[in-house]
Amino acid sequence: MKNETEHLRWGWLGNLDRSLSTLILDKGRLVRAKNNTTLYSLGQPQDCLYGIVGGAIKMLVTMNEQYPRFGHIAGPGFWFGETEAVTGQVGIMDMMAVGDTTLLCVSRDVIDEIAAVHPGMWPALTLLAIQNQGLAIGAADDLMIRDTSKRLAAVLLRLSSRRNAMQGVSPLNHIPINWNDLSEAANLARSTVAEKLSEFSHRGLIRKRRRMIEILDANGLENVLTEPAQ
Repeated sequence: MKNETEHLRWGWLGNLDRSLSTLILDKGRLVRAKNNTTLYSLGQPQDCLYGIVGGAIKMLVTMNEQYPRFGHIAGPGFWFGETEAVTGQVGIMDMMAVGDTTLLCVSRDVIDEIAAVHPGMWPALTLLAIQNQGLAIGAADDLMIRDTSKRLAAVLLRLSSRRNAMQGVSPLNHIPINWNDLSEAANLARSTVAEKLSEFSHRGLIRKRRRMIEILDANGLENVLTEPAQ
């Protein structure tokens, strides 16, 4: 398992003492989830801190809605579930596997075991919570961008782990989402998303694929954010 999870040392674990990150990796257990498997959902108990080893996780926002809405997607190296695992509260989002996904699960019992021998465990989880809070605040801020081209560019950069990527994970060049997901994430009509994606594709910034958007020019998407408003 060591070689399989070693790349998790990048990002959040890369900020920690080496001995602590080794304990987390050694004491976690691998979990395999098939496409569309829900790891946990709103109101359901869960006690695992998860690190994505392979595949991706779709995050569905459900707190204030009657049905789940796509909010974010994360790939290898991303960690989540720290709040529920530490506080024991029920899930506040739906977390669903995209494709065959492998995760490292560090249960609350294991967290307590590690904390008993390493004083850095609780500060490390606080850091992770702050990083994920920063991602959430950045996402909310982007949704207040009035210019539709800029808003969609900002959302694409976030979904590819290039904007507000507080954990420092490697960027995704292929975002496994469909247009409906992107429409929900950007809070834009599907017709607007289709129009802007065609524009970005014509400019060589992205390539539209079936159930996937490929980032071709991340710097070009960044430049969209500084262009004069239309």
